[in-house]
Amino acid sequence: MLLTAILGAPCLVGLACLATRRRGVLELLNVAGFACMCGLGVSLFKSVVANDGNALTEWGEFLRADALSAWMVLLISVVSLSSALCAVPYFRRDLADGAVTMGRCREFYVLTPAFTTGMLLVVLANNLGVMWIALEAMALSSVFLVALYNRKTSLEAAWKYVMLGSVGLVLALFGTIFTYAAAVGRTGGVMPSFNWSRLLAMAPQLDHRVMTLAFVFVLVGYGTKAGLAPMHAWLPDAHSEAPSPTSAMLSGVSLKVAVYALLRFHILTSACLGTGLSRNLLLGFGLLSMLIAGPFILGQTNLKRMLAYSSLEHVGLICVAVGMNAPLTVFGALLHMGYHALTKPVLFFAAGNVHQHCHTLEFRRLGGGLVRTMPVTALFLGVAAVAVSGLPPFGLFVSELTVLVGGFTSHHALVSVVMLATLVVVFCGVLAKLASLMLGPNDAGWPRETVSGGRVFAMSLPLGALLLFTVWLPGSIRQLMDQATRIIRGVP
Repeated sequence: MLLTAILGAPCLVGLACLATRRRGVLELLNVAGFACMCGLGVSLFKSVVANDGNALTEWGEFLRADALSAWMVLLISVVSLSSALCAVPYFRRDLADGAVTMGRCREFYVLTPAFTTGMLLVVLANNLGVMWIALEAMALSSVFLVALYNRKTSLEAAWKYVMLGSVGLVLALFGTIFTYAAAVGRTGGVMPSFNWSRLLAMAPQLDHRVMTLAFVFVLVGYGTKAGLAPMHAWLPDAHSEAPSPTSAMLSGVSLKVAVYALLRFHILTSACLGTGLSRNLLLGFGLLSMLIAGPFILGQTNLKRMLAYSSLEHVGLICVAVGMNAPLTVFGALLHMGYHALTKPVLFFAAGNVHQHCHTLEFRRLGGGLVRTMPVTALFLGVAAVAVSGLPPFGLFVSELTVLVGGFTSHHALVSVVMLATLVVVFCGVLAKLASLMLGPNDAGWPRETVSGGRVFAMSLPLGALLLFTVWLPGSIRQLMDQATRIIRGVP
């Protein structure tokens, strides 16, 4: 009952937090629960690899985990644990400053496990309808987290998030219904199963025209949740107004969970149509996202909004890599998911430190000289910024190079050139903004920071994992990603 335990761990944590009001107990429950979930995620990863890529199922195939699911569970577990560790000193500081009440703090500790449970159910549910319901639950819990500070700007961001997200989910629901309709009448008078694995087995028999329509709806619907351009308008507002531990989860894994849902329909559509329709659409939307992200980063005036537009670029890169459909590009996309999930939390944790210390995230008001006033935070922010910009020796350089090499060698030279140009623009934008922030004169006169050991540990955990897995990628992880690559490409 490993899959049940993975889903049950954060669910039980949320219920336990609902029953207590003591801050120390809330903190302990979250950290302990997510640490347990992380251990279970590692167990699932080992089980799937040992099972030679064959899926594990429970509850009569209601829950199903193949290599792609196991990879996503691993990413969700690591980022959730890092955010739980960051939340302890973060909310202690907010409580001390009067930025939140104890009731709001408790709300965070109840909603975050619910948010995580929704993400886990998305990647473990075999039924496409349940997957949609899980995405809806995930969206609802994250909306309240975005609005946690109850400021005018955070309520506006939450409203925009819920409106655009709801439109996206309605379109995704239509796509999900059309997918089922494509199977009706193709099973000899018996109502077809709504399980993804069963639909994939009969994919060539599905109605081609209906499946084409279904994928278009799903692409726009789940693409909205993934933050793909031009459906990304909610993303910078939500990421900038949410508490930093929540921003880390939104950017680190929530966007990728929506991409995962999109990939499930991409696999099904490709198997049904036998054409490159879904690949070309992913390629087009991915390139558009990358092209839009660069100019917005160059003109950005807010630190967390800049990091949000960086996420838009990385999600676009993942979709472009999948759209090219070469073994190397798809493997690079999965690798990029992992490295990005380890890098983005460090950036948002550091941005949270800056906001709590200076009470602003506007570059103009922050001034410069961060290396002198906040040397520890500046160190983590600078290293993570170099990493997210795709510079060596960090993992994102490896994953981006893998995708580019795969593109050039698979006759996608023009796409690869456009990708490279956008990566250069984003690199210049991010490093120019952060270099001015950290190395410029300290005109604002901010005092020197005092950093707790908890904050340092919370930032060190994902950054240390990024450095470790950049220089040493275990054979078992590589094997899992090879298996997931074959699943995405539809290769037995």
